[in-house]
Formats: sequence, structure tokens, C-alpha cells
Amino acid sequence: MTLEKLGKEMKQLRKNKKWSQSDLEEYSGITKRTLSKMENGFMDEVGIKKVETILNLLGAEFAIRPKGRPKTLDELQNGR
Repeated sequence: MTLEKLGKEMKQLRKNKKWSQSDLEEYSGITKRTLSKMENGFMDEVGIKKVETILNLLGAEFAIRPKGRPKTLDELQNGR
């Protein structure tokens, strides 16, 4: 997954919770500017702790899978 795709996924998770970037800033301690750059694909790199913090607050987690393997039924149904 690219950082751009990760950012879009995080943005969608945030919107699903009906949280603004200001809400997420308050809960995570990560600035709105950084959140915006992450969500809109304007960061070349990002610390894994920031991503972990955001995903945890949004009720998601990292998953590692072999590169190039077919998506699971769950992944296809959830549009991942």
C-alpha cells in the first residue's frame, strides 16, 4: 500500500466516525496540518507511530500480507 492510499483510507475512516481533522488532532496530538498532508498524499514519509496512533483511534490496525497475493473475500467486500 502506498502512503497516498493509506492516507485516503485514514481519511475515509475518520469521516465514517464523523470526526473532523480538529477532532482527530485533539484525540491524537497530531497537528491538523500533518493530518491533512497525510490524508491528501502530500507526505513522502511518515512515522509509523503516528500512523499507529491514528489507526488505533479510528478502530483499525495494520495488517501484513505477502505482496501480490489475491485479496481475501473480506478485503473485496470492504473495498480494500
